[in-house]
Amino acid sequence: MKTLLRIDSSPRTKTSITRQLADILQERLENESSKTVQKRDLYYDELVTFGNEDRINGYFTPEEQQTDIQKTAIAGSNTLATEFAQADEYLFAVPMYNFNVSAALKAYIDLISRVGITFKYGEGFPIGLLENKKAYVIIATGGTPLDSDYDFVTPYLRVFLNFVGITDIEFIKVASTNTNLEQSLIDAKAAINNLKIS
Repeated sequence: MKTLLRIDSSPRTKTSITRQLADILQERLENESSKTVQKRDLYYDELVTFGNEDRINGYFTPEEQQTDIQKTAIAGSNTLATEFAQADEYLFAVPMYNFNVSAALKAYIDLISRVGITFKYGEGFPIGLLENKKAYVIIATGGTPLDSDYDFVTPYLRVFLNFVGITDIEFIKVASTNTNLEQSLIDAKAAINNLKIS
């Protein structure tokens, strides 16, 4: 049975647009085929924290040489990166904040970008280890046009996912939620319904 990892990155709960749409897409994905769903709610997850020197040093120290402090510092990252690597599909619910992803999502990406777990170094360049996986990315913005020069969310997430080996990506884009929420939701739900689920 495949595992779908859902990643919510909005501090809003009941009023979150990305969460509402992720619920709809998750239901469709579950209806299409049986799967286990795991969830990470980044703003409310105690493992999603900013790093410190002990964590950084721990990343670059061989396991057998790590101090107890370093092992503790990277334990959460080990859990999150391994969970991410073991999933088969991904559902990202991503609000745009100040032209980019939220601080919680950026912290999460830093935590799961791990040598030997999600990527490795080749001859002078990194190689993603998560090939043949699928990602669905819901992006909502209040007014910033998506795919414009001011949209740093879409290219950033595409580059990150490609970096770890995920090239099969479906973007569901929800623009102008501040000025035309009703139409934005109608369009986004239609896009979800029209997705080709493999």
